[in-house]
Amino acid sequence: MTDQIEPDKWYFTVDCSRCGETIPFAQAPSPEREPEPRFDTIKLQCPDCGAEDIYAPALMSRRQGR
Repeated sequence: MTDQIEPDKWYFTVDCSRCGETIPFAQAPSPEREPEPRFDTIKLQCPDCGAEDIYAPALMSRRQGR
């Protein structure tokens, strides 16, 4: 998804457990539309280093594209 990031749009993200790079995994509603998003545990592969890991909701956040 990293090649599809658009400036000013919101995304759900995690930081890679190996290299620390941000992994956007889904488009998100703005904080005004949905102040408290609910996350499920998700398995992701980092597009930068290739590490695959399982991420708990506590590790997820919503960030705006740059």
